[in-house]
Amino acid sequence: MTVHRETLRDDDRRHPAGAVGAGLARAAVRALAALGLWAAGPAGAWAQPVTVRFEADLRAEAAAGRFDPARDRVELRGGFPPLAWDRGLALAPQGDGRWRAEVRFERRPAGGQPVPHKFRIVRAGLGPDEGWEPGANHPALLDGAAPSVARVFGSAAAPAPSRLTGTVLTLEALPAGHALARPVWVWLPPGYDAEPQRRYPVLYLHDGQNVFDARAAGAEWGVDEAAQRLVLAGEVQPFIVVAVPSGRDRLHELTPTRGGLHARFLGGGLAGYGAWLLDALKPEIDRRFRTRPEPAHTAVGGSSLGGIASLWLALHRADRVGAALVVSPSVWWDGFLPRRDVRATPPPEPRPRLWLDMGANEGEGIFTESRALRDALAAQGWAGSRLAYVEDPDGRHDELSWAARVDGMLRFLFPPLAP
Repeated sequence: MTVHRETLRDDDRRHPAGAVGAGLARAAVRALAALGLWAAGPAGAWAQPVTVRFEADLRAEAAAGRFDPARDRVELRGGFPPLAWDRGLALAPQGDGRWRAEVRFERRPAGGQPVPHKFRIVRAGLGPDEGWEPGANHPALLDGAAPSVARVFGSAAAPAPSRLTGTVLTLEALPAGHALARPVWVWLPPGYDAEPQRRYPVLYLHDGQNVFDARAAGAEWGVDEAAQRLVLAGEVQPFIVVAVPSGRDRLHELTPTRGGLHARFLGGGLAGYGAWLLDALKPEIDRRFRTRPEPAHTAVGGSSLGGIASLWLALHRADRVGAALVVSPSVWWDGFLPRRDVRATPPPEPRPRLWLDMGANEGEGIFTESRALRDALAAQGWAGSRLAYVEDPDGRHDELSWAARVDGMLRFLFPPLAP
């Protein structure tokens, strides 16, 4: 069955969040902004509102008997506010087989990325997976002063634009032992070749196919663009990024225990994946590139299951890891294992630096759980510069939301060096 709407992950559990949590999250964002840890990209670049005309041509559907304008309606759904996948925005009939809506976006996606969306036919009796345009999500670029989207309903989606910024190298697959072998991508900072004596800290990111390029998920984190910009502006120290892609064993590799999922019990391969990442891949990266190999200069990061994997590696592999990005973590895994693990594990010394975040639109009561995890870390001595906690009032469980927080993550991990 074709997956439409959001790019679904094995660990997705999403429900609308309340307005109270979003209000508190906005206050938290203001406090972090004052500390320089929250910035959704270059000032003003993505904050400009824009109105987009969306038009769907239903004439072919009507001629084929799949659409009756006297009975059916058309709506627009998507993955960036004000669009949503769980509710539709109605299009108005134009009298000629076309349906149209004007949509005002109060801001644009981080990095100028496209908005994923689809048209859907609405009819009494249709199920939630019926009526959608077939195939992949369609990208809508919000470029220019008055962008528009017009197409025949059901036409093939254009591929998400592919872009790489700076120097990105591909390393062929390495033997993996208890994990699947795979190629990895390495981003090198500006000036790497010009300063042959300099060595650099390294950030290893899970789900690396979504870190630099939108082709896999229809959107990306934009780490290469953000890193290039921040390094050149002197807002962070230069560093190296290693993007490690996931595959068919993602759920197994990124979970430390077996956990329930849709009446199945899967997972538990993180120790083996972590051994490959830190004991096989990391030494090879250290051999090939001018890294600072010490734990204090090695960070891991990821979202969702990749978030709980990063936290687990920081707690249990502090011999290799000195910092972690715990982004929108799957806090519910195995009976809220992340929180239980923090409480039960003697804290490493020194404590790894942790960035923990969550979006307001990632689940009913989600801030209650993310705050409980934050409080468990605080009770174990994480404080001050060792722990950054972020609540994104507009955040969802998707790449566009994580891209909006990348600047803050990189500022936290790699603050400028003292002159």
